[in-house]
This record gives sequence, structure tokens and C-alpha cells, in this order.
Amino acid sequence: MEEAIRINEKDKRVKRVEGYRWIVWIVLAAVYVFVTFHRMAAGVVKTDLEEAFNIGAAQFATLGSMYFYAYFIMQIPSGILADKFGPKKTVASFSLLAAVGSIIFGLASNIMIAYLGRFMVGIGVSVVFICLIKIQSRWFYAKNFALMVGFAGVAANVGAVLAQTPLVIATGTFGWRNTFIYMGVAMVVFAVLVVLLVKDDPTDMGLPGMDELEGRPAVTSAIKVGEALRSVMSNKRTWIISLTYIGLYTGYVVLLGTFGVSYLITTYGMSTIQAANMIMVAVIGSAVSSLLVGYISDKIKKRKSIVVSLSLVTLLCWIVFVYVKMPVSMLMPFLFIMGFVMSCFTMCWTVANEVNDRRYSGIATGVVNCIGFAGAAVVPVLMGKILDAYQSMPALGYQKAYFVLIVLVAVSTAASFFTHETKATNVYAERK
Repeated sequence: MEEAIRINEKDKRVKRVEGYRWIVWIVLAAVYVFVTFHRMAAGVVKTDLEEAFNIGAAQFATLGSMYFYAYFIMQIPSGILADKFGPKKTVASFSLLAAVGSIIFGLASNIMIAYLGRFMVGIGVSVVFICLIKIQSRWFYAKNFALMVGFAGVAANVGAVLAQTPLVIATGTFGWRNTFIYMGVAMVVFAVLVVLLVKDDPTDMGLPGMDELEGRPAVTSAIKVGEALRSVMSNKRTWIISLTYIGLYTGYVVLLGTFGVSYLITTYGMSTIQAANMIMVAVIGSAVSSLLVGYISDKIKKRKSIVVSLSLVTLLCWIVFVYVKMPVSMLMPFLFIMGFVMSCFTMCWTVANEVNDRRYSGIATGVVNCIGFAGAAVVPVLMGKILDAYQSMPALGYQKAYFVLIVLVAVSTAASFFTHETKATNVYAERK
């Protein structure tokens, strides 16, 4: 009788974990929507920003890249913060900084203040994704890791969707300045929700943690930072998956957040809202991919074959997109497919976690993101300089600018062939 009561009590506690985890996840995923909104928004308001600050393509690209420079320098520190201090404190405090940055950006009277606001936003939101991955590793079963990364990808794409046609409508209604001010105020609200609702681990509520439920050694936040960094950064598998990630992710940012809309306007003579609608189709493809690819990968317990095959198709799509002017009727299905395959970069986060000590999931994700965001910061600026040099021949300028990106995607595709197959398990112990 006592045994039955004990089992029943344990079942209730497990169900409490399985229920409350979604509250924790939804709050952080909602904050992540702001992250990708700010990441992608610059491309849609490109004309407004160029007129407001009297700048060309190169300065516009620099303005957009301020976010990525900030994000780049914060990725490893973000991993350390997530692993050592926990997602709750980290996300709540940094979200307030991002909120202030968004408001400063909306109020900016000159380009230097706009740079500052954009940089502050990048610093503030830089911690969110890594903290979300950390939360998923502490609240969800390991067997569902890739699927949960896929759900995170859906949240990201909600932000990317909001930064397309809805942003065009919002800026038309409120003006671009007020839109960014309102987004800053909204981030303050969600920072408060993080404080009130997020818990770093089920054990913080007196509930059994995933370590106990899955019968594995307990993981604590009492890590040695130097030891953790050495472990992750001396692992060659970390660098291979990071190299795979850089081209795929940079391409995603360029298409959805920097030059995708303006390229369609120049090449196909579309209006801003028509071009934004087209790019939104690629975002939808990316959202579908985030869920489906993660689910299939978990189901068949394969990582490498998926990354390799989708990387190859991504490279082909970029070549066609830049060098083949297709009928407008074909653009929508093509961009859906392109968005779908290029989002295989989400698998890189999963692989990074599975080839490293799981105690250092934040740092492992941070290192991969650091490499990817370096590409996302530098490549658009190079492309902007090329576009400025070919202002009298914009179509040729876009071909030459995109060639830089295609080379990087090709390098990443080649690296994908050397990715380690984890079979959906943590293989850190087998690294030698």
C-alpha cells in the first residue's frame, strides 16, 4: 500500500514537471521572438533608414551588422552566464538592456546614436537563445532535444515573419521610429514575466530534475569556466560543426534580414510589400523545416546525413536564386523550398551539444553561434561595399555581392561532410 502511494506521488510530480516546463519554455520562446524580429527588421526598413540618416548600402549594412557584432562578442560569455548563473537571471537582466537599446534606436537623431541603439539591442538579446537551449536541456527529455531545437526555430521564425510584411504595415501606420519604441516597451513586459514564471530547473520547485528522471549523473551550475572553455574549444568536432554552421546561417540572415527584400525589388521590380511577402514565404519554409527536420532526425537517429544533404541543396538554391531569373510565378514555391533547406543550420546546435560534455551545453552552443554571427556581421558589410561600388549597375552588383556569400556556403557544405554522426546521443566520451 505504501509503495503504491509512493509511486502515485512520484507520478504526480513527474506530471507537474511535464506540465510546468511548457510555461517556462513559452515565456522564453516569446522573448526569443523579439530576438529574431530585431535581427531581421533592418532589411525591411532599409529605405526608411537610408532616408532618415542619409546613408548608402555600405553604411546601412554596417548599421544592420552592429547587432551581429554585439551578438558575436557575447556568444561565449552568454554560454558562461547560462551555465554558471542560470537562464532566469541572465535573460531578465539582459532583456531590459535590449529594451533600452530598441527605444534609443527609435529615438536616434543621427547614425552614431542609431549604431549605439542597435549595438545595445544585440548585446541584450544575445543571451536568449543559449538560455533557451539550456532550459530545454534541464526541463525536457534528451530524446526530444532536436525536436525542441526545432520548436525554438519556430519561435525564431515567428519573429522573422513579424519582421516582414507585418513590419511594413506597422511602419506605415506608426512610423519606423515608434514601432521600435513600442517593441522596447513590450520587451520590458516580457522581462517581468521571466522573473515571475521562469525556473532554471525543476529542482528549483522541489520537483525531480531530468537527471533523476533519466537516471543520469546530476549536473550542477558549479562549473569551472576555464575548464569548460578548454573542453569545448579543444574539441575538433566543435570547430567542424561551427564551420558548417557559418555559411548556412549567414545565408539565412542575408536572405531574410539584410538584402533579400531589396534584391527582389531590384531584380523583379516588386514593391516593398510584394518583396516582403515573398521573403515571408521563405520564413514559413524555415519554420516548417525547424519542426520537421528535428522530428525526423530524432526519429531516425541521424544527424550527419540530414546536414550534408540539405547543405548541398542549399548551395544549389543559392546559385539558382542569384544567377537564374525565374518567372515570378515560380518564386514563391522556390523560396519556400530555399527557406526549408537552408534552415538545416538548426541541426548544428544539436550536434554541438551532442559532441561536447553536456554540462557545457551553453558554452558549446555559444561557440557555434560565435562563429556563425561573425559571418553574419562581416559578409553583409562586404556585400554592401560591393553594391555601393556598382550603384550604376545594381543587377551586376548584386551578382558580385552574392558571389561572396555563395563561396562561404560552399565552404560550409564541404565542412558538413566531416561532421560527426552522433546517432542522436551524446558522444563526448567517445571523442578520442
